[in-house]
Order: sequence, then C-alpha cells, then structure tokens
Amino acid sequence: MTLSLTTDDDTGRDPERSADPGPPPAPHADCVSDQAGDITFTVAVPTAGGRWETLLLQRRGGDTPADSVHLPLTESPGGGSLTATLPLALRLAEGRWDAHVTRGESQRTRLRPGVNDLRTLADDAGRARRTEGAVCLPYTTKYGNLSVRTWLRWPHAEAGRIHLTEDTGTVEALLLGAEPTAHACLEARARGLDTPALIVPVTRQDAYVTARLDLAELAGRQPADRDRTEWELWLRPNGAGRHADADAVRLARILDDVPDKRAVYRYPAVRVGRNRTAAFTYTGAGDLSVEVHVRP
Repeated sequence: MTLSLTTDDDTGRDPERSADPGPPPAPHADCVSDQAGDITFTVAVPTAGGRWETLLLQRRGGDTPADSVHLPLTESPGGGSLTATLPLALRLAEGRWDAHVTRGESQRTRLRPGVNDLRTLADDAGRARRTEGAVCLPYTTKYGNLSVRTWLRWPHAEAGRIHLTEDTGTVEALLLGAEPTAHACLEARARGLDTPALIVPVTRQDAYVTARLDLAELAGRQPADRDRTEWELWLRPNGAGRHADADAVRLARILDDVPDKRAVYRYPAVRVGRNRTAAFTYTGAGDLSVEVHVRP
C-alpha cells in the first residue's frame, strides 16, 4: 500500500505554510484606574512595523480640536509595553470617546479592550467631591472596541436605592456640589411633552435626600394619545420657585464601574390603574426616569 500525505487544498501545499498571514492582530489595551480617577492604558509593543507613538481619544460626533486628545505613549520600565495616562483633571467633555493608537500623522488603529481593573471607580462619592463630577470609564463597545464614557456634571445628584411598595416608589439620592434647602423637591417631567410636571417634597439628612413618588398619580398625567411616556427625574435643591429651573439637577447614576445601567439595574413594572404600568429605568446616559406604559 502506498501512503500519501493530503492537505486541505488540491495543490499538495501545506495550507498552514502557504496561507496569507493577513494584517497583524489589533492592539489591545489594559486599563487600570487609581484613587484619583486617572486611567492608565497599557499596550504591548508591536512586534513589527515600528512602535506606536500616541494614544488618541476622539469624541464620537465631535468635529472640533477639543474633541481629539493625544496622550503620549512611553515605554514601561520593564520593556515590552507602552503606557499612557488619562488624567481626570483634563475634564473631558461628556460623551463617548473612541480609543486609537497612532504612528506619525496618518497611521492610526482602533484599540481593542484588554483587562480592566476599575475597582477604584465603584461608588466613590468622596472621589466625586474632589473631582467635581468628572468621571472617565473605559468600556467595550458592541463591536468589541475600546472606548471611554465620560461624564461632567456639577452639581450632581447620584441616584441610590429605590424602594417599591404597591403604587409608590421611594427614591434616595446623594446631592453633591449643592446644599438642599428646606424647600427642596423632586420633579418628574414628561420628556418632550408640554404636560404638567409632578412635584413632590423631599426629606433631607445631610447631603442625602429621599422622595416618595405616587406612581398612580404620575400615570394619571399620561396624555390620552400616547401609549408610552418617559418622566425625567430632577432634583431642585432650592424648591420650585421662579428661578429654580437654573438650579435643577438631573438624577443619574455615574459613580460606579457600570457603563450602561440599562442592562444591569432593572426594576419591576408596577401596575397602576386598569391598563397602565410604571417602572423606574436608566437611560443610556445613566439618567434615572420613570416610564409609564398604556397596555391595551
């Protein structure tokens, strides 16, 4: 019997040896946060093609010079990797910043996420006080790329625990950068609609405030021609006076290491009335709202 070696093609060539190696794999960056909120990116030194020079952050949708930030990449003491640090003191504009590495003026490559150590970003109100509402949070996009979500809010009302009992929702929040007065209140505004807002008083304990929302009353303000309304929650530290709009603070959750709250913080819908439900929910920006739905 004659034995012959076969391959995956009809040419007799070894496909592992003859295959086109294609482009080099996309570079990955590990991200580590420190107590000050600064983020250090670590990228492996490429094996060919020269080393990367800068880490470029570009704000999605931005077209001004301020929407591009170049951070120098320096070789780590042990060699083999390059690092760049994003200082929180830069106070990047709020939004989503896509991360690249660049070489020269024309070469740039999108970064992929590596290992993230963001433990210092988790629910640190003391850090928020020191940095006055600036937050930078690396995350993985739905396409598997590395981006940084930033917030820049001051004053800021950090949403906390939510308690549901029948048709009432109790909301807790920590107010930073402002002092709640005896007239402080919570306001639920119908997004995009000229519908009367629901205003409720709050109780205070130092910088913490608590408000009880009557979800049935909120659902009763639902316009008859709509099957869904989003009610934005705003804290008014000085009450609902004539000039209070300028001082209103949006309730949001940004002081943790969760980039998109919608998939993580979920609350059950409460039936209010015969054919309506109300549920607390977070937007893609981390803002807290109440959604009222009319069910057929």
